[in-house]
Amino acid sequence: MDPNKNTREEFTKAIVTRPIPEFASPDWKKYVQRSQVLLDKLAHHTAMASNLHQTYMTPANSKNKVYFEWDFVGRTLSMFYAVNPTLQGLTKQEKEKWEDAIGRTTFTKMLILDTRPGMLNMMTETTYPDQRGAQPDFGEEILELARHLDD
Repeated sequence: MDPNKNTREEFTKAIVTRPIPEFASPDWKKYVQRSQVLLDKLAHHTAMASNLHQTYMTPANSKNKVYFEWDFVGRTLSMFYAVNPTLQGLTKQEKEKWEDAIGRTTFTKMLILDTRPGMLNMMTETTYPDQRGAQPDFGEEILELARHLDD
């Protein structure tokens, strides 16, 4: 895919419909499948509507916390895909990537479930001051998916 020509929706579809190998380990499969579902839900959240049909490289119209998590989860999912799905005989680099992706998954869960408003609002609003006080709710479906990301 070409990030200058393909949209965020096309990138999302490509990454969430990537087949899970039959030989994948249960842990790899669990993390990838849960991340795929969450990424798709984030992409199709109403707060992503103004961003979804832009090319991947176009600066987002709305840099809200849903957009931030969509980007973060998509990059995390790409890291999982870079690791041997059997989780056997991993290189040092693959082990590091796996551990980093697991940590990012835990961080994703923490950020989404911190609804006070919390750290994610602060991070987004510090970087994008125009978002101050305008953060969308994730909604119960995304919150429920986040609760089970790393079960």
